[in-house]
Amino acid sequence: MYLEVLKRFPHDADAMNLFGILCAQRGDPAPASEWIGKAIAIDPQNAAYRFNFGKALLQLKRPRDACAALERATALDSGYAEAYNELGLARMDLGDLQAAASAFRKTLLLRSNYWEAFNNLGLALHRQGRNEEASENLRRALELEPQSASVLNNLGLVCRAQGRAVEAVEFYRAALTSSSREPTVLTNLGNALIDLSRYEEAIACFREATAIAPGDADTYYNWGAAYLRAERFQEAAGKFSDALARNPQLAEAEKGRGSALHNLGRIEEAIAAFTRALLLQPDDSDVHSRLLFTLLHSHEVTPRQVFAEHREWAHRHAARYFSRSNPHANSPEPERRLRVGYVSGDFRHHSVAQFFEPVLARHDRGGFEIFCYYNLSHNDATTERLRRSADCWRDIASMSDDEVADLVRADEIDVLVDLSGHTKSNRLLVFARKPAPVQATWLGYLNTTGLDAIDYRITDPQASPEGLLDALHSERLLRLPDCQWCYQPPPDCPEVTSPPSTRAGAVTFGAFSSLAKIGPRVITLWCRLLERLPDARLLIVGLSLDSIREEYLSRFAGRGIATERVSLRDFQSFRDYLALHRAVDVMLDTFPYAGGTTSCHSLWMGVPVVSLVGDSAPARSGLSLLRAIGLDELVAETPERYLDIAADLAGNPERLSTLRTGMRARMSASPLMDIAPFTRHLEQAYRSMWRRWCEDAT
Repeated sequence: MYLEVLKRFPHDADAMNLFGILCAQRGDPAPASEWIGKAIAIDPQNAAYRFNFGKALLQLKRPRDACAALERATALDSGYAEAYNELGLARMDLGDLQAAASAFRKTLLLRSNYWEAFNNLGLALHRQGRNEEASENLRRALELEPQSASVLNNLGLVCRAQGRAVEAVEFYRAALTSSSREPTVLTNLGNALIDLSRYEEAIACFREATAIAPGDADTYYNWGAAYLRAERFQEAAGKFSDALARNPQLAEAEKGRGSALHNLGRIEEAIAAFTRALLLQPDDSDVHSRLLFTLLHSHEVTPRQVFAEHREWAHRHAARYFSRSNPHANSPEPERRLRVGYVSGDFRHHSVAQFFEPVLARHDRGGFEIFCYYNLSHNDATTERLRRSADCWRDIASMSDDEVADLVRADEIDVLVDLSGHTKSNRLLVFARKPAPVQATWLGYLNTTGLDAIDYRITDPQASPEGLLDALHSERLLRLPDCQWCYQPPPDCPEVTSPPSTRAGAVTFGAFSSLAKIGPRVITLWCRLLERLPDARLLIVGLSLDSIREEYLSRFAGRGIATERVSLRDFQSFRDYLALHRAVDVMLDTFPYAGGTTSCHSLWMGVPVVSLVGDSAPARSGLSLLRAIGLDELVAETPERYLDIAADLAGNPERLSTLRTGMRARMSASPLMDIAPFTRHLEQAYRSMWRRWCEDAT
């Protein structure tokens, strides 16, 4: 009809405008903008034309041009509520959230019952992290329009951001009831279900969403994230690959794929994935940290290359925050009571807490006041015990790096200690801001952080001998006298039993480890051991083994080892994991990243550990542990010696029995478990750091 009008009246601006609106409604914004543009040329002072032109430009994903058109519309008609609302949407698309919120508020001043503006304002506030205000506006929108799927979905986003995943699920389900099965809402519901560890329900949501929108890379990415959280790494890698097939530039999918491959022990592939993710997002410090951690597991990368990449991380992500000219107000009194702050995301059932908890409980409160900064929202029984042992507890997971740094300064921390390094949930960018005069790293990461802002790394003479690794650290190495760790056994451990070979007649070797540590060279050496001892068996316990059983067994079969000689078990409960040690005669350590917590558990269960020492800090942790308990004889300098030690133990049942029955007494009498002296040595280390700072400050 409008075309007929335009043929008869080729200069009818209203007809041009209406025809443009019709094109836009049909999903064809290009001719819409063209026709409305012609109408504006005829009547440039018409606010409605400018408004419609702005809407069409927004459909064309030209938000900057849309803003110009809509600002002109509001200038021509200051009471044009719809134009202010659309202007807010355009500003949101540009990422100018404050200006967007201002436009939505102007809309509501003009029309107080405009539910779409309440909805849009709530979304803008949510994206600014102002979730309480967002919730208020979205609930007002819901009062005005109770069946709006958009409002219900946005309320779900806000609740999830506030850690209220149960409510988020309810809002998402209501949104799906109110309208058609929107893939975006299904994906949001799936993500909230992941938060609740309801992985199968989440996967069902992603499966349905991809059936509706098979080309949506983001949904496949979220599907992969569900598998990753469920520790189904093979399936996770597949879904991340599906996402990348649809959008090769999706850095988060490459990052997720790297994590899955790392956990599958496909280290070189993981390195390639993280490297590509970093090329796509060069400023992503987290993916860069994951790359660093994965490099520690590689046989192909030298320690010097690893150090260079750590320094690159610091240069790229941290250097901008560090200034030696930013003074600290701490009083430089060398012998006063010190405030020590520990920063970690692992104050929970975790290997870091296993070593940290006994130290925290035994700190000398006369000389030290202890602050714990916890960077995770998850709490468990371990968290509560640690909270009770600390003098002051700070939950920092929801805080920005600047906010945490300001908090540390306000707490007047003297010595701030990182317990994470480049592992998950680290806050190294807080340390980059140098909020405490003395900063150190200890326990959770067996390498340098690369940061100039961290002054010391706490280690021991075995893990980091004088001169061997100093040049590969940005920090000064401070060596505790005996061992860098102090072990406290888990409560309610199963009893030690006799070696299984005394009952089965054949020796069983074990490897209870992250699959990331069991690389091709490790498997090759273990296969040589099994060739040397034809009756011996190997039990491997690790995450996700059930899901890749055939593929993993092929890694041994390809090297000539019959698959029936290799048993695979997935991790189950912690107590079951400990009890499985009863089935092992000798534990085989990994390289170039040796065991730490798992080796301690094995030893406590009476199982001797054979370790191969290397030329990096992660490759020397086995030496550190075994020397601390007086079992240097189980440490090998070469692969051949590693085989000899393992084979000699297998052929000496009397020695195996003696080691097994006496191991707990041996450990209990060693520096590895002498908690009080260890804590005093650690405190002396803090005091020496502090004295040095006082000397420099005066």
